[in-house]
Amino acid sequence: MTLPNGWAWTTLGEIRFGERRSVTPAKMPDQMFELYSVPSFETGQPEIVSGKDIGSSKQIVSEFSVLVCKINPRINRVWVVSHYSQYPKIASTEWITFEKIDGIDPHYLCYFMQTSTFRDFLAMNVSGVGGSLMRVRAHALDDYPFPLAPLLEQHRIVAEIEKQFTRLDAGVAALKRVQANLKRYKAAVLKAACEGRLVPQDPNDEPASKLLDRILEQRRKGAVTAPQHVEPASPDTSELPELRDGWCWTTIGSVFPVTIGGTPSRARPEYWGGSIPWVSSGEVANRPIRSTRERITSEGLANSNAKLHRPGTVLLAMIGEGKTRGQTAILDVASTTNQNIASILCAETPIVSEWVFYWLMSRYEETRKSGSGGMQYALNSERIRGFTFPLPPLAEQYRIVAEVERRLSVVQEVETVIAANVARAERLRQSILKQAFEGRLVPQDSNDEPASVLLERIQAEREASGHTSIKRNQHQYERK
Repeated sequence: MTLPNGWAWTTLGEIRFGERRSVTPAKMPDQMFELYSVPSFETGQPEIVSGKDIGSSKQIVSEFSVLVCKINPRINRVWVVSHYSQYPKIASTEWITFEKIDGIDPHYLCYFMQTSTFRDFLAMNVSGVGGSLMRVRAHALDDYPFPLAPLLEQHRIVAEIEKQFTRLDAGVAALKRVQANLKRYKAAVLKAACEGRLVPQDPNDEPASKLLDRILEQRRKGAVTAPQHVEPASPDTSELPELRDGWCWTTIGSVFPVTIGGTPSRARPEYWGGSIPWVSSGEVANRPIRSTRERITSEGLANSNAKLHRPGTVLLAMIGEGKTRGQTAILDVASTTNQNIASILCAETPIVSEWVFYWLMSRYEETRKSGSGGMQYALNSERIRGFTFPLPPLAEQYRIVAEVERRLSVVQEVETVIAANVARAERLRQSILKQAFEGRLVPQDSNDEPASVLLERIQAEREASGHTSIKRNQHQYERK
């Protein structure tokens, strides 16, 4: 790439100098610090914390230093140290620090480090096995070419980027608000559906109690493919809300067989890569399952606790970190599952599977917190069988499901449009940055002091500070 007149190529190594200064805040327990930690980046401002509450050594940073995160650099984390307080400024050692130097606007450097080209470079120069263990070393940046504009033009570029980003941010914020409203609307639809308020009742519908009696009788006679039948206890309804006319309370275990899946041995390659879909816990995400990331062979099925379930089976994730536990799914294809998923065999009964699926979705937060198991909640099949479950008349189940699907399909269409526009905003953001660092975002001014003069002063500053210059030929930076 040929730069505009007055610009100059240098490298990030040429503008990164100054020894890292370490500090142990715990040795100053009563001192307050302005801490630039990696987690606080998401909040947009540093933590104000006392030395006694900081357990590890940090680096001292100065106002207007630029921090680029070493950890998992696919996450775009670049920060300009600002003035949030009068306290000493320190940062995690997980940041690569570019101290403020004369001739470079720190926000110009910060925006450069947010370009997709630079982020891709970081991602290709990491060490470690993944996630929080992936880091980029500071010296990996030293040879990276940096297009330096005249200082006054840097200021103009930063001002224009911020103006255009402000507009984009406002648009994205509006889209996020619509997303949040859609999420609340979906929850309201499911709540109304499960309380019998979404569609009108029909007094001619057969009461759900009769449907329940038939299912229980079928299970007693072994007409349903299920584990050995145990006569269910009637649910305790003393603290449950009153249901609509024709509805009745039952339990999941009373009407449905509930089974647990299994995972074929990973040490046996012949068990994997076959034609039988196999669902992992992460795929149970409040959605239908039409395909799976992994498949097993007939041999893998035969030599594990995995079971092949019909379409219409409803799944519930029992164990998992974050939001995985308590999420549900419904099979659109015959599939097996792993051992951390409960399979509710709705397809073995007359009850509409989608009704069970939407009911479980409506009570996700309650289900997620209803397990047990020390520091991490966990569900188990016995608890799931004991879930108290509202059963509408069969005809009403069909009406409810049809109305829920009609409304949620509209929501899905809007969500798709929003997601596309959020992605478009990010592309526009990158387009703005690309134009900025190619010299096409703001006009040049021939009266600006050339960047070559800035580089001479930066070089003099390096030498005065005792740092060895890394001399390079300007042509090696030019990208064709």
